[in-house]
Amino acid sequence: MMLPLPTEKRLTPRSAIREFAGGVGDWGLLIPLAVALVTLNGLSATVVFAGVGLTYIATALYFRIPVPVQPLKAFAAAAIALNLSAEVLAAGALLMSGVMAVLAITGLAGWLAERFPIVLVRGIQAAVALLLAKAAIDLARQGNWAGLPPIEPWVGFAMAACAAAALFAGTRLGLPGSLAVIGAGMVVGLSVSGIPQVTLGASVPGLGLPDGAAFAEALTALVLAQIPLTFGNSIVATADAEREYFGDRARRVTPRRLAASIGLANGFAGGLGGLPVCHGAGGVTAHYKLGARTWLSTAMAGGLLVFLGLTFGSSLPGILQLLPPGALAGMLLYVAIQHGMLAARLEGVADRGIAAAVGIVTLITGNLAIGFGVGVALLLARRLATAGRALPSGPPSVARG
Repeated sequence: MMLPLPTEKRLTPRSAIREFAGGVGDWGLLIPLAVALVTLNGLSATVVFAGVGLTYIATALYFRIPVPVQPLKAFAAAAIALNLSAEVLAAGALLMSGVMAVLAITGLAGWLAERFPIVLVRGIQAAVALLLAKAAIDLARQGNWAGLPPIEPWVGFAMAACAAAALFAGTRLGLPGSLAVIGAGMVVGLSVSGIPQVTLGASVPGLGLPDGAAFAEALTALVLAQIPLTFGNSIVATADAEREYFGDRARRVTPRRLAASIGLANGFAGGLGGLPVCHGAGGVTAHYKLGARTWLSTAMAGGLLVFLGLTFGSSLPGILQLLPPGALAGMLLYVAIQHGMLAARLEGVADRGIAAAVGIVTLITGNLAIGFGVGVALLLARRLATAGRALPSGPPSVARG
């Protein structure tokens, strides 16, 4: 087991490297979605990557522990599948910002979270673990990115397995496994695809407020499906995961503050045409298990993203596509396994069954809201059955004298 890293006041060069490795540990999810949204949906690479980087720095400085910054997953998947415009994405980000602001300002985020049974929190975490595993399989099967020299699927699976094994070995030995995987992946990418065309300078988007049609399309196509996922995974499950890993150091990471953070970040993204973002329990596991122990880990990762976005601009997606899908798949697979272990922290067999049901239904349907609904139904059915057994079977007997 990896020993806890020193605090930032006693940071050494070796521990700083491990902190940085933990900070980039969530890139297995960030890079594919961000590159796809830039390439297919017309977002500015500079605003996407520099915006995520600035959000990372802000959350690091505020929460004082590693807090992940991830794309809104259901949101991004729908936008890619439907080929929605950057304007619709900006409208969706502004709508999400408004919803999160209401949850934070009214205190509703905390009120709802306090009434969220731990079995459903674990169920959401199990669902995220299974979805990450599925994403890892899909990435590995892809072989290589579209438009680049092909890589056989079996090679992609082999790369994923080797990357995951390297991450487990690095965790056990206290080595920066994620940096090794990213470095080796870049070498493979260069050998297969060659050096991409690189131009320096930022890509500046055209700014403008989305119109009413964009807001209407964003509400129906993006936001309504994202809200339950964001509340369940990005607020409730994230707060729980931060407490599990960081204990009392996570006291600032409350549901209300997470909602406020998501609201501010998406207001920024919507106004500038950047990447709609959230937090995420899987990202907490990625950062922690790969070495992050202090706020410096995500601050350093954020600083790198800002540098890349401002320096390479529109050529950045091509540079990042030097990382083969198999390498990123291995990172996702590692996080999925570790996050599944967090989700299994339930004592009762019945509770584990409900959590597993939430995960399996979510995996089958691809919709966390449906999985969550099944978990609520099973929990209510169990409570009704328990209440029924507690009731007397008949009228009380009367003693005869």
